[in-house]
Amino acid sequence: MKVLITGGLGNLGLWITHHFLEQGHDVTVLGRSERVIINHINYCFLRADITDINSLKASINCYYDVCVHAASINEHFKANYTEDALQINALGTELLCQSLLTHGVGKLVYLSTFHVYGVKEGVVTESSPISPDNDYALTHYFAEKYVQKNAKNHGLNYVIFRLTNSYGCPKDINSDKWYLVLNDLCRQAYESKTIKLTSNGKALRDFIWMGDVAQIIKKVSVYDGVINEVINLSANATYSIIDVAVNVQAAYQIFFGKKLSIEVNKNDTFEPQSLTVSNLKLTELLPYRFENNFQSEATKIFKMLSNDK
Repeated sequence: MKVLITGGLGNLGLWITHHFLEQGHDVTVLGRSERVIINHINYCFLRADITDINSLKASINCYYDVCVHAASINEHFKANYTEDALQINALGTELLCQSLLTHGVGKLVYLSTFHVYGVKEGVVTESSPISPDNDYALTHYFAEKYVQKNAKNHGLNYVIFRLTNSYGCPKDINSDKWYLVLNDLCRQAYESKTIKLTSNGKALRDFIWMGDVAQIIKKVSVYDGVINEVINLSANATYSIIDVAVNVQAAYQIFFGKKLSIEVNKNDTFEPQSLTVSNLKLTELLPYRFENNFQSEATKIFKMLSNDK
């Protein structure tokens, strides 16, 4: 199978890229810069700007069985984020669709976000109201509509995944996603020999292991029974930040043979409401058993940091 992956050298993208290569597929990653070198007989890199239609059409010059669209800008805290998110997340998706349709694509798998719902409590299903409340969510929803427009007007086959919070050891030590919860807690533990939370640690999130994400994307890519669907990609399991910290603590003690303290902000009186991002639709379409790998991934992160001295 010929696979094109946008954002395939990013934090989650590398997990997806490596998974398809391990499964024996021909993988092409499209991006602005080759920030990670992958030496594999079935791999190649295309340098292109997703916001430039001429650049895209010059690079995408053949048919692909599947395109996994994982390219986006998520760092909402950076300057000019509103403009960049519109250009990359929204317009970039439209231009990618146009370019893919020139030579054809079997299926486009787009990684959107569950943040399009704009809720922090209750049960979230695919029929929940859409109410994005920030540029990150809004531009991903715009991208969803561009995908669906091209499906309606040009027959593009797609699957849109509304992804929750994915976690896993970075495949690249120079990842720009060290601010993510598990990564941040592990690096803090490694560097400071303690974990100090700025909150009380009670905030709840649905976390999904990146290995599960990659496997589900692969299964959907080859399964003709899932076409033109919008699906929550979640583990249907909610954890608090303190839950993640405790897993990091356990991994630290096993890996280093030392105890690790966890401090919370006792002045934080926040009490979270229950949140469930339902994956019932996903598991009905594609039965799957999700894994909890916080501790094993934390161990991998400690090993990576220890080897980077």
